[in-house]
Parts: sequence; structure tokens; C-alpha cells
Amino acid sequence: MNRITCLLIKELTQIRRDRRLFGVLVIAPVFQLLVLGYAAVTDVKEIRLAIRDDDKSYYSREYIRAVTASDYFKSFPADGPAQDDGELLVSGRAGLVLVIPRGFGKVLAKNSPATVQALVDGSDNNFAVQGLNYLQKATRLYSSRLIRVVQADLARQFHVNVPTVTAQSRVWYNPDLKSRNYMVPGVMGILLLVTTTLVTSMALVKEREEGTMEQLMVTPLRGGEIILGKLLPFVVVGFVELTLTLPVMLFVLQVPFAGSFLMLYLVSGLFLLTTLGLGLFVSTLVRTQQQAMLFATFFVAMPFVLLSGFIFPVENMPPLLGAVASLIPMKYYLTCVRGVFLKGVGLDVLWREALVLLVWGVGILALATAKFHKRLD
Repeated sequence: MNRITCLLIKELTQIRRDRRLFGVLVIAPVFQLLVLGYAAVTDVKEIRLAIRDDDKSYYSREYIRAVTASDYFKSFPADGPAQDDGELLVSGRAGLVLVIPRGFGKVLAKNSPATVQALVDGSDNNFAVQGLNYLQKATRLYSSRLIRVVQADLARQFHVNVPTVTAQSRVWYNPDLKSRNYMVPGVMGILLLVTTTLVTSMALVKEREEGTMEQLMVTPLRGGEIILGKLLPFVVVGFVELTLTLPVMLFVLQVPFAGSFLMLYLVSGLFLLTTLGLGLFVSTLVRTQQQAMLFATFFVAMPFVLLSGFIFPVENMPPLLGAVASLIPMKYYLTCVRGVFLKGVGLDVLWREALVLLVWGVGILALATAKFHKRLD
């Protein structure tokens, strides 16, 4: 332990003296969390909606009032000829164009179904889907209001009750359905992954480039002790990053926290084993810091982010990619951290994910140690 402690002090001293590295490890993650916490949201609001009212009746005005009552749309009239509706979408002046045809009010006055047209810019799939959902929801609300009026008239005339079904929904764990509450814990995981993996991937390579590897090799330090000495400083750095980002998440970004801080630090520690182990393993495969950065970015960080479920749901992936995603530890960490933040669950629920992280971390560290022994030989 004395040898490992000496190496640990030496690594921490190097980090403290390297101001640029200290800024990358401590200050940059907090700043990035602030930026990404506000930017990485999937909620679509203030959609520019162009409305062409060719009917100009009481019913069309009431329908427009129902559609524009929420803050989802920022509406304006489409005054030009109908041929220009496509140009509104092409130029980006509108994301949706709503066309109310002539005779819309007369059809509804006869208690007959009426149809409107919605033109949507589908170049952004998420925008198009959510914009249509908002428009259809507003249309259903307006339609149900008309139906209730007809039902009330029939009930008065024939003295009968009209059967209806009402679904009363209650949203648990994220009542306001804010995508930020779901995305920000994932952003924290990505920052831990990127910073710890990239820095540790350059740890042994830096010693080799600066010519100090030979000094380590002639010391009484064994290969496993060198690995631990390189690993432990960044375990400390990882926990410091987590501690600094928590107040930003809770008090600035207003992400609810329903779980246990002990559970959060436990699963984060298991995740750090995997990221630091991967970084050290990468450092045994390459010879320069540039190679280490490129390898860690393209073969570790990007696949982890894309296949972990942070952006794309794993359930929607092809079976082959789904099988690959099931091998990625970040997928299990995201499940843990979101469960702790939003659901308040503990180890009794997340033990499988925690076990996968533990096996991954121990396995990759053992592989890195074995690979480093080969280099010493």
C-alpha cells in the first residue's frame, strides 16, 4: 500500500499542477452540464403554425381559437394564394400549415364530420411527430366539445343517457412530462464517460511519451500496482465531478431527486470502474496520446452514447444492434441513475444492472492488467 500511495500522490500532484487538465476534469463538465441540460431536451414548443381559413365562419374561428390556446403553437395567418403553402414550409417560415376548407362550418352545423388539412415539414422527424400530435390533440378536444353539445341536446329531447368513456390518467415519477428530467441524468453519465475514459486512456501513453515509463519499470512497483496507482486518482476525480454536478442538476436545472445519494454514488462508482478500466485498456493498445484520444472517442465513447439508449431507444433497434447494446455498460448505468433520480428505487430493484457494471468493471480492469504485464515483458 505504501508504494501505491506514493504513486497516487504523484498522480494527484501532476493533475493539480496541470491547470489545463484540471480545468478539463473539473470545470468543463459542470459548464457542459449546464449547456447540455438546457439544450438536450426533446420538448417541442412554439411551433410556427400558418393557418389558412378559407371558411371564415363561427366554427372555423372557434376551431382556430382551440388550436392556438396552448403555448405549443405560434400562429399567423397564411394570406397568400394556396400555391404558396409549400413555400412556407420550404423557407422555414412555418413548420405546419393548417388549411380550413370552405363549407367547414356548414358541415359541422349539420352535425356531419368535417375535415381539415395539415401540411407538415417532415425534414425533422421529432418535430413533425410532436407537432402533429399537438394539432390532433387540440382537434380532438374541439371535436369532443361539439359532441358534448349534441349529446346534451339528444339527452334533453329523448330523456336518455348517452354512454361515454373517460380515461383519467395519472403520470408517475415525472408528472409534468419534462424531457429534461429524463435527459439530464443521462448527460451526467456521458460526461463521466467522456472525461474519465479519455484522460485515463492517455495515462500510460503519457508516461511512455515523456520517457518516464522506464523509471516506473525499474521501481519495485508491480504491474497491478501501477494500474491501481493510475486508476485511483481518476476515481477521486470522477467522484469530485459527480459531487460538483449534483447541485447544478438539483438546484439550477431543477431535476427532481427521489432516491438515495448513497445508491447514486454506489452505481456511479461501479460505472467508473468500467470507464476507467476501458481507458487504461486503451492506453495499453496505443503508443501516442493522439492515438489514445482517437481510439477512445471513436471506439468507446461514440458507440456507448449511440447504443446505450440515451438518444435512440434500444427497443427500436434491429435485433443485432439490440444484442450489441445489451453488452454496453452505459445502458445499465443510465437505467440505474434514472431510476434513482426519478423513481427513488434502490439495490433491491437495480441489483441486476449493478451486477453487470461490477462484472464489466472487474473484467476490463483484469484485462488491462494482463495486457500491461505483457508490455512489461
